[in-house]
Amino acid sequence: MGELTKTLELKLVDPNLHKRQKLRETRDAYQRALQAAFDTGCDTQSATNDVVVEYDLSGYAKNALKKYVPQLCGNSYDANEIHDDHPVRFTNEGLQLDHQPQNAIEWYAKVPHHEDYHLWIPARANPDQRDWLEALNAGDAEMGESRLFERDGTWYLHVTATRDVEDKSEASADERTPIGVDIGEASLVTVCHRDGSGSPVRPRLWADDGKSVRRLRKTYFTATRRLQKRGSERIADSFGDALWNQIDDVFHRVTSEVVDYAESVDNPVLVLEDLRYIRENMDYGEYMNRRLHGWGFAKLHAQIRYKAAEKG
Repeated sequence: MGELTKTLELKLVDPNLHKRQKLRETRDAYQRALQAAFDTGCDTQSATNDVVVEYDLSGYAKNALKKYVPQLCGNSYDANEIHDDHPVRFTNEGLQLDHQPQNAIEWYAKVPHHEDYHLWIPARANPDQRDWLEALNAGDAEMGESRLFERDGTWYLHVTATRDVEDKSEASADERTPIGVDIGEASLVTVCHRDGSGSPVRPRLWADDGKSVRRLRKTYFTATRRLQKRGSERIADSFGDALWNQIDDVFHRVTSEVVDYAESVDNPVLVLEDLRYIRENMDYGEYMNRRLHGWGFAKLHAQIRYKAAEKG
């Protein structure tokens, strides 16, 4: 026997206006606490706790932040990269699931809002993961961290679960197919692997997406600088948010496509660069440094990693 961990996908079904407001309050408070702890440079759980304790969040979200923020502060993120809509994380005790098989919507999730206040919301599960959810409900699987996030007006929960499974023969190192992943500026991402005879295949490039992100970033820097000079700080912030949301949409789509590419290859292993200290080693002049220091290497790296992990 061995252990297997999987990320289970739940879609929250039509929360009413009150519950949507509470979900947004939880998300907004979490992101403020995350930003504050990151800006403070909290690289220990104790330091993070001193910052997040003041925010109106459940203890499950605060405890998740205490684990997460020191990981961020130990890597090469910058303030702009926290701009992304990070999901709200809860520790393994936070989320509860209830199964009502007699109902049209069988699953209900209890989402922590803040201390002593929770939201019960019906949830649709990925049908391919039904046996995993039933194992969780029966106590035959162990719940791990859960993440709450909104996409295009719909709320989702991703829940990690671990259970014992029969050992299956895995591909040996010689049978695996390494896929090299290069994150860059001209091509946002480039991937390549070798075919069965050992020859490199034609690389897959996301060059047009690199152009799109460069254009959006140039617009961001130029327009917000002009607005700030005119004293239009509020408009500059709003305009900047809209542009960063467009960039984030590109990042999410491209990183999903990278993982889809990997799934098309037998026994794939994604191989990414070691990005530690990448910013400290950049010195290409003021103009290029500004472009590259805010490019989003770590964000793309992190998205590929967690999406690949969710696919196994």
